[in-house]
Amino acid sequence: MSFSSPAFLWILAALAPLVAIYFLKIRPRRLPVNAFFLWNQIFEERRASSLFQRLRDLISLLLLALVIAALAIAAAGPRFSQDDKRDLLIVIDVSPSMRAKVGGRETIQQAKNRAREIIRALNGTRRAALATSSGELRFLCHLSSAPKDLLDALARVEVSDMPVTSAAIRSLNAFSASSGSGHRVLLLTDGHGGWEGLSPGIEVIRLGGTAPNAGLVAADITWAESGGRNARFYYRIVSTFPKETYAELELRNEDGGGLARLVPVVLRPGEEASATLDVENASAGRWTAILKIEDALATDNQVSLGLAERRPVAIRLDTRDAYFFGRCVDAFAQTGGLLTRVESGGDIAIAQGTTPADGKLLIFAPDGESPFWKSVGEPLEILAVESKVKDHPLVRSLDLDALRFEGARKIEPAAGSLILANSESGVPLIWKSQVGNRTAVVVNLDPTRGDFFLSPWFPALVHGAAVHLADRENPMLAVYPTGTRLSIPGKFSDTKEKVTRDGLLIERRGIYQMEHAGMNIPFGGALLEPAETRLDGGGPLANARAVAQGQPVSFWLIVVAILVLTAESLLYHRRKAG
Repeated sequence: MSFSSPAFLWILAALAPLVAIYFLKIRPRRLPVNAFFLWNQIFEERRASSLFQRLRDLISLLLLALVIAALAIAAAGPRFSQDDKRDLLIVIDVSPSMRAKVGGRETIQQAKNRAREIIRALNGTRRAALATSSGELRFLCHLSSAPKDLLDALARVEVSDMPVTSAAIRSLNAFSASSGSGHRVLLLTDGHGGWEGLSPGIEVIRLGGTAPNAGLVAADITWAESGGRNARFYYRIVSTFPKETYAELELRNEDGGGLARLVPVVLRPGEEASATLDVENASAGRWTAILKIEDALATDNQVSLGLAERRPVAIRLDTRDAYFFGRCVDAFAQTGGLLTRVESGGDIAIAQGTTPADGKLLIFAPDGESPFWKSVGEPLEILAVESKVKDHPLVRSLDLDALRFEGARKIEPAAGSLILANSESGVPLIWKSQVGNRTAVVVNLDPTRGDFFLSPWFPALVHGAAVHLADRENPMLAVYPTGTRLSIPGKFSDTKEKVTRDGLLIERRGIYQMEHAGMNIPFGGALLEPAETRLDGGGPLANARAVAQGQPVSFWLIVVAILVLTAESLLYHRRKAG
């Protein structure tokens, strides 16, 4: 055994005056009396009990000596020599599965209780830090030898809606590697999935256990391609119930529509339940899917979704050959309402040869004067096409080698144009130009030649350019898994999360709102993580070495001192009464 503050052992010196007081004899005064035989009877009675009296006084002395010794050793901070003196990093898993109830108690409470026992055992003789991990590694208290600081930080620990991410695991592994042998990293977790790649140097303390559970791991709601007010809802459910179990799935419209569908679901062991449902008379807004079942984890039983108002891209035709362009736009209007044709105004104008005076433009067969090109030369034959920006939304769905670009001419785009495709001789074939507040996509080919109107690449090119110019090429999903970072440009509202340069990080479950391309778009955030739903104990195995926990030795020494002092006090009062 060793001591953290051995100077306090000098308190043991107080035993010397205690013993001296015990052996100190007080000489009685002699006084004359008239009747000695009366006092002699008292002396005889006291002589009969003197042996017991001295024995009782000796016990009192020993008890007081024991109190002083216990207090001195407690103040010196005793430590067992085999204790590991290294600093600790206590990491608590706060992923959603820690909310699961196993044996009637949430696993996060078990983790906090175990962490509290470890912190109390520090006794100022070693340091510890406290952190949580789910979507990221987050420190709540840096290295401290004060248990109160750590316990205050522990009281702030709450379960997150974020599942365990690879970024959090990398941060934890990096900390473990950088600390070397100077620290011990203790991970308190439920031992379920999601911790793949965890460093073997991290000591795992597993809590809780497996439990039957079911949850939604995928969901979507979108407008039906048939048009009108019909929508389609898709769901997928994972279950770990050992027997066939029945549940109900509610689909609710939270903006006044109430219950839209109530579906019975049969959950069979080892199988996933999924289906696509038709929803009649749907309306845009907030929707909720709720799995009605009694299981271990409630977090994965509800999914918020958003259904944006259907607003197709309005196309105005300013072309000589409006028939084929019109048929192309009408085809998209009849299959999901992606595009629609208007006679005036509109989001996009399709032109052929000339440049309309207003709007965002898609121009084929450029000719004459235009702010989007400088000069138009002689026709040329295109032998090969080179993509300049392969992942650009305008060309990523096109097979440029299959486009013959008949009717292409030598041309010089406006300064600052983004060239998306060139000929083998360097002539621009597709480019995007922005002049002032006007934007145009220019395609250097004549669609009336080579039966390009009949090519499958004609509607692909029209649709791709239209949705890109209207800023619609990245449609919002109905729901995103927590942990997703949205980089879609827009203005987010009704959210507590910070919107950074990298976009919005979906950290919580619930409904969100975004203003984008002139529309108010709702969307949901939900768990949707099978590893968090299965609760199958398939995570890292327990490998933690012994770690001190519970009340320190000093605490128990003080308790013993108080109890002994109480016993001695009772003995003292009995002696006085006798």
